Amino acid sequence: MAAKFYSEKNLKFILYDVHDAVALTQHAYYAQHNRKMFDMVLKAAGKLAKDMLFPLFEEMDRKQPELVNGEVRVHPSVPKILNEFGQGGWITSRVPLEHDGEQLPHLIADACDFIFQCANYSANAYQGLTYGAAHLIESFGSQELFNSYTPKMFSGEWQGTMALTEPEAGSSLTDITTMAEPTDSDYYLIKGQKIFISAGDHDGVDNVVHLMLAKIPGGPPGVKGISLFVVPKMRLGENGALISNDVTTSGVYHKLGYRGCPIVQLSLGDKDDCRGWLVGKPHQGLGYMFQMMNGARIGVGMGAASMATAAYYAALDYTRTRRQGRKLTQKDPALPPIAIIEHADVKRMLLFQRAVNEGALALLMQCSKYMDMQLVGSEDQQQKYHLLLEILTPIAKSYPSEMGI
Repeated sequence: MAAKFYSEKNLKFILYDVHDAVALTQHAYYAQHNRKMFDMVLKAAGKLAKDMLFPLFEEMDRKQPELVNGEVRVHPSVPKILNEFGQGGWITSRVPLEHDGEQLPHLIADACDFIFQCANYSANAYQGLTYGAAHLIESFGSQELFNSYTPKMFSGEWQGTMALTEPEAGSSLTDITTMAEPTDSDYYLIKGQKIFISAGDHDGVDNVVHLMLAKIPGGPPGVKGISLFVVPKMRLGENGALISNDVTTSGVYHKLGYRGCPIVQLSLGDKDDCRGWLVGKPHQGLGYMFQMMNGARIGVGMGAASMATAAYYAALDYTRTRRQGRKLTQKDPALPPIAIIEHADVKRMLLFQRAVNEGALALLMQCSKYMDMQLVGSEDQQQKYHLLLEILTPIAKSYPSEMGI
């Protein structure tokens, strides 16, 4: 396995020379940062990736999560990884200072995610999903929900997920059938199934908090009737004790390139005691969820670019050590074979890989900067960058995969 999985020099070139990350510190929201701080963060991310994540990559990929007696067992290093992400402030890197976060620009935080994903995509998925789910609660949930769930999620003790897909309704969210029945209390009773939920259950955390789409009876038809709920695997009982919330894992799947993170099927409310708490207003759930979905689009593109980048450096290492053939000008069969990187067509393929990877990363970083400008720009700028991001986000998601990587 190659020792190198990304280029720090190239990443900094894209951040500073192409996208001028330091210019963001001219805005009040990011004024507490500077180039020195950004470099320190990137260095720390590289160290974590090299020392902890990358050495576990192959083992996590080969030892896939298993469903044993109704519980998903993952690699024993997952709790340590999540603790490091939590205690190191990586899960809260984008979170505002007022919520004890680091308030880093998306441009820098996403660059760190790129480093982590190059090292071990599966390991980074746990913390990425947790941040996205916690951010939904932060943005649209009540203060009570925020206080009840996000501290443990930000610390890496609890997992967060995005629970949309159902067995008979993939991307067609109009057709979801999971229902949320109102009660006389502050919760709804959830009943249904979800499938292909990344990190949807595992023994690396004490609890899993699902941000779940469901329909309230009597609501508008189609997507206009979808609401968003917090549905934990274990709900909070008296004195903060965790008790079962009638969420059962009925299957586990494995995605190529993503085998260290479980993809699960969930059964909800088999005992009619699965409780969910409404996020925001009824029937507005899909609009809320688009915050996490749009972030996931960039994340999917980043995942493709990061895995392709790691693959490039693995290929580069192989071509330097694999010896076969001789130069066209060398006719003597007694001469030793040369490293295949010296063959022109091999160089051409490597350069094509590098060009696509670096172009994809630059495009993704551009999306990240637009996210920052939506946050700190003037009202006109916010609208401008929102529209630009709407154009670029689908391209950033599909570009690496459509190039055959």
